[in-house]
Amino acid sequence: MRNLQEYRRRIRAVKDLIQVTKAMKTVSAARLRRTQNKVINFKPYAVRIKYMLAHLASAIPQAHPLLGETEEKNPLLLVISADKGLCGSFNYNVIKEAERFIKEREGNLHLMVVGRKGEEGLKRVHPIEKTYKHIFVKLNFSHAMEITKALLRGFEEKKWDSVFITYTQFFSVGKYYPTTERFIPIEKVEEEEMEEYIYEPNVDMVVEQLIKHYIELEVWRILLESSTAENAARMIAMDQATRNAQDMVRNLTLEMNKLRQEKITKELLDIVTAIEAMKKSQA
Repeated sequence: MRNLQEYRRRIRAVKDLIQVTKAMKTVSAARLRRTQNKVINFKPYAVRIKYMLAHLASAIPQAHPLLGETEEKNPLLLVISADKGLCGSFNYNVIKEAERFIKEREGNLHLMVVGRKGEEGLKRVHPIEKTYKHIFVKLNFSHAMEITKALLRGFEEKKWDSVFITYTQFFSVGKYYPTTERFIPIEKVEEEEMEEYIYEPNVDMVVEQLIKHYIELEVWRILLESSTAENAARMIAMDQATRNAQDMVRNLTLEMNKLRQEKITKELLDIVTAIEAMKKSQA
């Protein structure tokens, strides 16, 4: 049976934990606002670039090897996870989605991972060729450029003929889901009426620059969405942890007060019993 000192010690420990979870929630909320604004402002531009390239792939499919269709015999899967935990089921869901894709594509599959948690979860499932760690500490566009360079280098060297990305797609603070998308080659758009473009100085130069720019932007968008979803998941997890800890403090305080009450009642009974015994001895 616990004594009052043990209850007080546990209550102090849980209150200290509440301070930590509240601080982590506040930090996650601040980071969420920053990344969410970037995602919202950036999406229209990224969508328009993708629209242009999809139509370009349909109009001139032989213009570039990264446009059009492929047999997908040697695909690469890029998995975007987090470096840290304490964000609910965020990393678990991404890893499970990646595992599902890996099982469906049994054979010659290449795997690259962003985030320490993804590496820990997938290294037992499939060999990992490269891992990018700690980029979400201070995420910037240079990380997207570095990853893009690695993706294109492998494509040019014919190590893989297609690239798929597993990441967490962000919709709102309480709505984000893991998904796997084919990244390159860029798929065609089947429409009866195609937009016509004038290419200056020539098609090859425009396509080359536009594709590289598009891939960098898409990698940047995906990193931003993943980071935003991670911060949202951590904020929600820390809020729930704070609520649970507060409930625990209330329950421990109630149990401690009951124990104190029982102790006081027992001491009062001992005093009354002693007084009655003294009265009887004096009679």
